[in-house]
Amino acid sequence: MPDHTGSTASGLGPELPNVVEWRPGRSEAITWNVVGLLVTLISIPGFAMPSVLRGLAGGSVSISLGDVVLVVGITLLLVIGHEGIHGMLMRGFGARPRFGATLVGRFVPALYATAAGHHFSRSQYLAIAVAPGLLVSGLGLWACFGPWAGYLILPLALHLGGCVGDGFAAWRVLKEPASTQCEDLIDGIRFHHGSGVAMLAPPAPD
Repeated sequence: MPDHTGSTASGLGPELPNVVEWRPGRSEAITWNVVGLLVTLISIPGFAMPSVLRGLAGGSVSISLGDVVLVVGITLLLVIGHEGIHGMLMRGFGARPRFGATLVGRFVPALYATAAGHHFSRSQYLAIAVAPGLLVSGLGLWACFGPWAGYLILPLALHLGGCVGDGFAAWRVLKEPASTQCEDLIDGIRFHHGSGVAMLAPPAPD
């Protein structure tokens, strides 16, 4: 995979290749899972806080099979809704999203929304990447002030932990120049740099 190193020509800064592909491997997938688990564990008390503030915490807790099924169902709905938000934003930016499932780094199962062939601006791609985590977590925290909080806390925490991959993708996009066009792939991102030359320094005086 090409990187951002290159020769310097005609007094310009390092030359960028026209196209760079970022495809997370097995080690990145394992890192995402570890970070995601930590985020999930930290998020549980965060999403439980509304219940604490309302004085609903404490007392005996009984969990039935129906409760477990409901929590699993809500978690699946959040995952599907997450990809739906990705897709709606892609469509809003003129793309035609496709949905499916894959293995990140040939290791971690994941659902995806992608629009291979469509070039997004860097700011558009960042919005696509972070919108589901912000919207679902924000609305979910508000919903946790209601009577269904007990069924929402774990699904919301698991969802936020699952957003770690989007966070790493956003961080990778931010490392690219502002003019970069981003093409979403099922297993990564393809960056298009236009002419391929970045002005990182002014031309040297004659």
